[in-house]
Amino acid sequence: MKSSVISGQISNYNNISSYNDFKDDNKNYILIVEDNNINKAILSKILSVYYNVVSAENGKVALQILRSGNFSFSAIMLDLIMPVMDGFTFLHEISLFDEFKSIPIIVTTGNDDRENEKKALELGAWDFVSKPYDAQIILFRLKNAIDRSQLTAFSRLKYLAEFDSLTGICNKEHFLYEVSKLVKSEKPGSFIFVRFDIYRFQLINAFFGIHEGDLLLKYIATFLSDFVKSFTSSICGRMNADVFAFCIPFSDESAVVDMVKHIKKMLKAYPLNFDIVPTFGIYLISDLSVQPDIMLDRAALAAKSIKGNYMVNYAFYNDKMRQEITTEQEITNEMNKALEDHQFTVYFQPKYDLKTRIPCGAEALVRWIHPVKGCVSPGTFIPVFERNGFVTKLDYYVWESVCIAIRKWLDCGKLVHPVSVNVSRVNLYNKDLIRQLCELTDKYNVPKELINLEITESAYTESPEILQQMTEKLKNCGFVIMMDDFGSGYSSLNILKDIDVDVLKIDMRFLSDTHRQQRSENIISSVVGMAKSLGISTIAEGVERKEQADFLASIGCDCVQGFYFARPMPIEQYEPYAEDVAL
Repeated sequence: MKSSVISGQISNYNNISSYNDFKDDNKNYILIVEDNNINKAILSKILSVYYNVVSAENGKVALQILRSGNFSFSAIMLDLIMPVMDGFTFLHEISLFDEFKSIPIIVTTGNDDRENEKKALELGAWDFVSKPYDAQIILFRLKNAIDRSQLTAFSRLKYLAEFDSLTGICNKEHFLYEVSKLVKSEKPGSFIFVRFDIYRFQLINAFFGIHEGDLLLKYIATFLSDFVKSFTSSICGRMNADVFAFCIPFSDESAVVDMVKHIKKMLKAYPLNFDIVPTFGIYLISDLSVQPDIMLDRAALAAKSIKGNYMVNYAFYNDKMRQEITTEQEITNEMNKALEDHQFTVYFQPKYDLKTRIPCGAEALVRWIHPVKGCVSPGTFIPVFERNGFVTKLDYYVWESVCIAIRKWLDCGKLVHPVSVNVSRVNLYNKDLIRQLCELTDKYNVPKELINLEITESAYTESPEILQQMTEKLKNCGFVIMMDDFGSGYSSLNILKDIDVDVLKIDMRFLSDTHRQQRSENIISSVVGMAKSLGISTIAEGVERKEQADFLASIGCDCVQGFYFARPMPIEQYEPYAEDVAL
């Protein structure tokens, strides 16, 4: 009986125009949500020829099936009037899940359900089929809905692949692709590639929250998009975090200045109690063979050259920057092997007591004796090692070399003067620093007072609390703390107030390149006097002339080092040198 009822309610079921209109060799899954068994059977019979059919007796069961993940449904046939959870509630609930939003939902209604249809549309229904069912209409509408959903899904995937999800402008990959299309038919020098970010943007997230940071990023994307539209040919995009980039036509540097002023003005207008400072790195596209990702790298190098400079907001890339990055990469590639092969050699520069003019110790300095390049300047490799963190390994290498040398001198019964070693600012963040130094001195049985630790003044500016805690612990262990380059920075008095150092090293460059020699000498004299009143010894470094040494002796400076007395030398030369008579 049920079979005849079902057959009678299927209109034109046997007159479908073409099987191939609906045929799918890889059958899609359709979910029928219907509590009426007859209607469910009718729909199943119509659809099962062309689709895999799964059914649920109400919206609650349908959601359970969907969330189980056992099936990937191409469409849902939904009745509105059901027990437990009706179709309207189901439409609302399914809209809360992003993963189900692309599934087309076709509602089955009676011919007079206009109000229900309107309400269902508002809740996200895609289409309707009326009862009694017409097989051809059902199959055509279902096929059209699936085709539409696939097109929508493709468009969505394409959008996600090309545009930044937060700001809506091009993502990095799509931006670089568009740049390559934009400039390839133009003359060299017609465009500039600009990269910019916000100085200390992470503080905005820390102080105001990530949501506020995201709002600022959206604001930047909006005005940047509007800005580039003022050019006939242009493109902009978000590279990552707070880094944006755009490519616009180039006329002259005055236009760049105007561009920087405009963007700074837009940032200043943003309602946030924070000094939003942009940094622009600019690459003039003079070589069309350069790939856009390299353009971005070069613009980043230009931006890096002025990072933190409030007076200068933009810089153009030049070949010197490229040479620097090439050199840095070569150094990075070779540094580990150089350490393994002992290419790094520890040199000693004697320090002299100004009263007796007799050596009273030394500073350990490192030299890189490259097997091909010869002696590589510390000014070349030390900054690279500080940036990539390798300096911590090099510091340890020097410390151990000094411990070995002191142990040798002690075993030979020599009078051993203290040797100072540098502690890089990177090592101040090393939680194992104190343990490493103590283990080394214990391993070689070296009195800790023979190891003087030189810490640069600039480290105080970066991390005053960390430096204060670290030096206190090191002093408690028995090490002598020396403040290097004292007077070259801007925190000198704070250092004396906050940090209990044993020795101040005064940089004699303070006396050079000035037409006010007397004022400089008065300042140095005051520093030496202040140090004495605090019980702190003083050493002047960079002493190159006799008159400098005489002046330092006259104001009571304790020790000196510099080319006037002795240059840095290998340990073999230093050992007898340290035993020489007074100069």
